[in-house]
Amino acid sequence: MPRIADPELPHRILKAADALWQSGGEDAVTIRGVAAEAATTTPTVYSYYADREALLTALRALAFQRFSAHLAKSRDFQDTCARHLEFGTNHPRDYELLYGRGWMERVKGDAQRGEIERYTTHIVRAGVDESRAAHIAYPVMMMLHGVVMHRLLNKKPSPLGRAIAAACLEACMTLLESARREK
Repeated sequence: MPRIADPELPHRILKAADALWQSGGEDAVTIRGVAAEAATTTPTVYSYYADREALLTALRALAFQRFSAHLAKSRDFQDTCARHLEFGTNHPRDYELLYGRGWMERVKGDAQRGEIERYTTHIVRAGVDESRAAHIAYPVMMMLHGVVMHRLLNKKPSPLGRAIAAACLEACMTLLESARREK
């Protein structure tokens, strides 16, 4: 009698890869390790993912869903910025997968533009003309990213780290206010 395909197997493989990523980062995610964690075989993993990069791309999409869900709860632009910092600090492995080493290889150009457009949309909602919003989105995203990376590289929270985060949020709001006035 032929074996019946397990409809949960693709989810189990991705969940196994995510668990390995969360515990050990990029080096921990191997096709063989994922297969063992998912209680399947290496050829089976390859039947769903062409190679390790394809699996990491799928993992990044999963992390981006979590990040997007976190940002979706934002009340306003300032809260969006604060939530960006919070997510990066509280979910360092997800943030590393989203914007750490190798992220540009895992994200196609259209998706990169889409991620930037999310910030542009928040800025337009906050009262900035659409023609100026992208011009503000880039520095805002880079400042937030810089603070998150500073926090991740200097794991121990400190008064200086909190002051840097507060200054970043203030700078984001200053950029927003300046762009609002340029209408």
